[in-house]
Amino acid sequence: MKNDPVVLSCLPAFVAVADAQSFSGAAKELHLSVSAVSQAIKKLELRLGVKLFLRETQGVSLTKPGQLFVDYAHKSLHTLNRGIEQLKEKGSKIRIFTPPGISSLLLNQQLLEELSYHFDNIEMVSDEKPFEGELSDWDIVVYFHSLEHSQPGTHYLGDDLYYPFSLPDIADRITTIEDLSQYTLLYNQHGLAHWDEFFMINQIAIPNHRKMYYSRASQLFSAVESGKGIAFESSRIISSKLAKGHFKLCQLTGFLPVMKKSMWLYINPETPIYQFKKEIKEELLAGLSF
Repeated sequence: MKNDPVVLSCLPAFVAVADAQSFSGAAKELHLSVSAVSQAIKKLELRLGVKLFLRETQGVSLTKPGQLFVDYAHKSLHTLNRGIEQLKEKGSKIRIFTPPGISSLLLNQQLLEELSYHFDNIEMVSDEKPFEGELSDWDIVVYFHSLEHSQPGTHYLGDDLYYPFSLPDIADRITTIEDLSQYTLLYNQHGLAHWDEFFMINQIAIPNHRKMYYSRASQLFSAVESGKGIAFESSRIISSKLAKGHFKLCQLTGFLPVMKKSMWLYINPETPIYQFKKEIKEELLAGLSF
């Protein structure tokens, strides 16, 4: 047997003839002439040194060597086609829109490496303002309740619970509403829930505490980290900082958190992520769901 690349080039013709049991049927499937398919089979038989088909009046059938080889040929073609698909995916780009504070939950290191393996470019846009674009322009969108949720590819991410939080040493000293008066209340102007709503739900008059307002979640977090006061945010948004011990929820005994049915994950049904690997979609949901 000669080690000649013509063997690979002839595999599609061999598999097509074996499946169709016909040279004309294979030619039609491959959009080639019967003569071209016949020549490919002759070259393959010559290189392999065996006869692959028995040519009969009613069609063709595989010889014993052909029967042995056909499974390997099918598997080889499948592997080659899968490699070609991955090369196409590797040169593509995915677009992600997410609110601030969600990106670290959305793209953990393991998932980021997985996506980076299949896509050369990952564009992530993080914006405090509600998403107002066209979902079809994006591969992944995490958004709050400003859109319809009936579109295919949309997944509800569970209730968001909003709590007061601060540096751990401050949080340990907050057990009553009176304790709050010792600290500045930090507001996120674009947050879906805020201090005033917390007081109303718990039937408390809005206290005349010192207040500071921020236009971005990152500014709010920086203020908390510098010890400027106590903030109010979804435990989902601050979950990574809670887990690392950077922040701590204030344990106000007997007080209810603010609950919002607010966060949704959209994965474009046409995106390579949706079609390529089910596990990626499942990991996105696992990382964001509470």
